[in-house]
Amino acid sequence: MVRSNIYTLSLVCLLVGFFILSCSNSNDSILNSLDTDDGIGLSNDGSSGEITLYRVNGDVIEKVRDFKVSGVNAAYQKDVIKHQELWETIKKVVPPSYRNYMGEFLIFNGEESGTAGFVFELNDELSKWQMGIDITLADDEQELLYTVIHEFGHILTLNITQVDGKTDESNCPRFFTGEGCARDASYINNLHENYWLDIWNEFLNIGDSSSEHEAFYNKYSNRFVTNYASTNPGEDIAEVFTIFVTRNSKPSGSTVAEQKILQMYNQEELMDLRDYIRNGTTQAKGLAHVLPEPGSWKRATTIGDHHSHHIHSH
Repeated sequence: MVRSNIYTLSLVCLLVGFFILSCSNSNDSILNSLDTDDGIGLSNDGSSGEITLYRVNGDVIEKVRDFKVSGVNAAYQKDVIKHQELWETIKKVVPPSYRNYMGEFLIFNGEESGTAGFVFELNDELSKWQMGIDITLADDEQELLYTVIHEFGHILTLNITQVDGKTDESNCPRFFTGEGCARDASYINNLHENYWLDIWNEFLNIGDSSSEHEAFYNKYSNRFVTNYASTNPGEDIAEVFTIFVTRNSKPSGSTVAEQKILQMYNQEELMDLRDYIRNGTTQAKGLAHVLPEPGSWKRATTIGDHHSHHIHSH
């Protein structure tokens, strides 16, 4: 989930996307509280479930602030070992070169916002991002991995090399992500041109009711790897990336959804990332033996707010 105009929806729906990744209007309180100097999109008092904000410095995280919390969140805040465990999971998914895009790491309680994770750009250049992860996922390894891979998918496809954050929508000749104008050869622009253009006007005319979006998904279900992927192109590509990583075998390409996955097999960079996560090519141990089943994410059968385009969460 990407957290900007809520490309993905709730604190994660969480700030990119996130899963975004059951992202709903519950993200609004967190997404609209932009008056703090300690990270973007945070409430000042922790009232939206924020627990602790860290600065990312290479392989390590450094505490920026603890939010004012009580009850179970106070216990979560004191459990710095669990904070570090969450960060270690992120490191297993996100290679060092991509960690350079991560400026901040927010730990929050997603049970209060209905969000599992999110990403949010920290500057207009899209060179630094905040990732937020729900601490209650710490004891659910597969749900945590799915969430982190999905949120990494947003950073992968929306960072400065992929999207021009300085070009506004009125001057964008390609797909406008919400964060900026997709670059010509970017992953998300290719996805939009190849798999969304012919249904784009129909998508834009979807109303605000969940039934209308469900009808859109049901009509084009063979195009999407999960229900959530139909939320918008940003969530689509993050879900395709997650399925690309978690699926054991290469698909046949018999559906449009499978063709999207196959397209990733043709990208050397993406294959290297898949190997990093699954097989541990640059790690002591890969994650292939503990990865979740493709599409098994708890929010995969939901559909987010298709009007949101800035914060990617789920």
